[in-house]
Amino acid sequence: MILFVGRICEIREDAGRRCGEVSVRGARVEVSLDLVPEARLGDSVLVHAGVALSVLQGEDTEERSTCA
Repeated sequence: MILFVGRICEIREDAGRRCGEVSVRGARVEVSLDLVPEARLGDSVLVHAGVALSVLQGEDTEERSTCA
């Protein structure tokens, strides 16, 4: 199983679906945000198979990605 941490740079809602772009080591990845309705711009999320599974807090957010 491949998991990674990324920072939310963009959020979109379309046709009842919530998705966005997550910055991971300088690359942007499209992910589903349906499972984390509490996620906001700038939050760090744990992602697997294009789906954000949870919002990380505190020391779990070691990803240093920027959303520039």
